[in-house]
Amino acid sequence: MALSIGHSATFLLTTGSPMKTTGLVLISILFLLLSGCDTADYPEPTQSDRQEMLIYCGMTMIKPVLELAAEFEQQENCTVKLTYGGSNHLKHSIEINQIGDLFLPGDDSFIRELQQSGIVTETQSIGYNQAALFVQYGNPKNISPELSNLTDRQLHTVIGSDKSGSIGRETRRILDQAGLYQDVVDNALYLTTDSKGLVKAIKTKEADIVINWQAVLHLDDNTKYMTLLPIAEQYIEKQPLILGLLRYSPQPELARKFMALAASKTGQRTFKRYGFRD
Repeated sequence: MALSIGHSATFLLTTGSPMKTTGLVLISILFLLLSGCDTADYPEPTQSDRQEMLIYCGMTMIKPVLELAAEFEQQENCTVKLTYGGSNHLKHSIEINQIGDLFLPGDDSFIRELQQSGIVTETQSIGYNQAALFVQYGNPKNISPELSNLTDRQLHTVIGSDKSGSIGRETRRILDQAGLYQDVVDNALYLTTDSKGLVKAIKTKEADIVINWQAVLHLDDNTKYMTLLPIAEQYIEKQPLILGLLRYSPQPELARKFMALAASKTGQRTFKRYGFRD
């Protein structure tokens, strides 16, 4: 399923349904590379006039990257295509399909893994991600910001899977450090693929409490549905957002220009507006 938002930046949806703890199912990624260009505003150029660039983007960062992509298209007279979903799914897609220019996962461990295999050749730090607890809007059950609440049998808990998305990896790191991971998994209604699945669990009131990236509070109308509870500093870390250049890029100089834009003052302001730290 492809979603086109804005003028010519194109979304390629790569999401999956929730995965139960008794049998985690990895979802294969479907690529539908469709141009969303509005020909009324942008007359179709010849192939030699307009370069194309493909960015793999973790779910939570899609809004700021879309804004920067629209600006970049105007600046460079190019087309930017974005495929988004769980970071681990995107990583596997890069490894299998061997196409694309840039990769921005929600956790820099995915970049490090692709650096080790030589797939990511250059990197640019563009900010930080940080996790938090989320409960229903207004916290009607008066849940305290304690990780142990994720093991409470009276509360409906949903967490991200560490096999599919960056928030799942971060959740496991936090809960392993607290010595709670297996207890939380045993108590969870299900494990979902990514941050979007966690937002849905709150919005549909399936979940009373989840761990998700703080930045999701700045997406869409999420503030109407959820309240953020900060995790104790002893467990929390700022997770670097690292943009990686792929060795498969047919136009690495164009990709480097986008990396520079994302790291610029303009890029930093854009990411900060969506709740990311600079």
